Amino acid sequence: MMLWTFIAGMNLIRVIQAEQICRELASLYIGGVDFSTYNAESLAVTLSQGYGLNVGSGFTGGVTNMYNNDANSGNAYVVLSEIMYVGSNTCSSLPSGTTCTNEYQYVFLQRIDFGNSSLTINGATVTSSLGIPTASQTPYGLVENYLTDSGAVPANFGNLLNTALQEGQVIYVVETWFASPDLSFAALPGGGMYARVFI
Repeated sequence: MMLWTFIAGMNLIRVIQAEQICRELASLYIGGVDFSTYNAESLAVTLSQGYGLNVGSGFTGGVTNMYNNDANSGNAYVVLSEIMYVGSNTCSSLPSGTTCTNEYQYVFLQRIDFGNSSLTINGATVTSSLGIPTASQTPYGLVENYLTDSGAVPANFGNLLNTALQEGQVIYVVETWFASPDLSFAALPGGGMYARVFI
């Protein structure tokens, strides 16, 4: 009981810090910082110092932008998403005769993730509550054909909002996970933290 109380207490402190890190990343993201670059991801490492975010030592092969630098080790994972609500006016921008598959739905405009996408907390692999777009993406994380490709639709996104978005309105979402393996004792897992910011 004493060990469990200690683990829970330490994680409570870390939850507050994780939420602050998530908010800071969200502020940078909406401010135009391009997290598909290694320099921006390195800034995220600095902001989350002590929480085990690992983005590797740089992109290989002369790559300057990478939307999925997520095959690293470490104890943290970050997902950034830009999402828009598609209405009839948005669909009118398509060429005549093109079906607007995603009319009246939310779509990913951009999705970038980095860190360790295989991260587990208490034995469960972390997963984004928004799902993963299967539509093609550019190296900058921009989702292509977001009006016509059903793979651009996030899972159950409308259920996460208190107020629905209007036609063409955009929202930014940042999700962070930080595991606490250092707090594990014998059969008691160290747990971890999840934070999510809508902005």
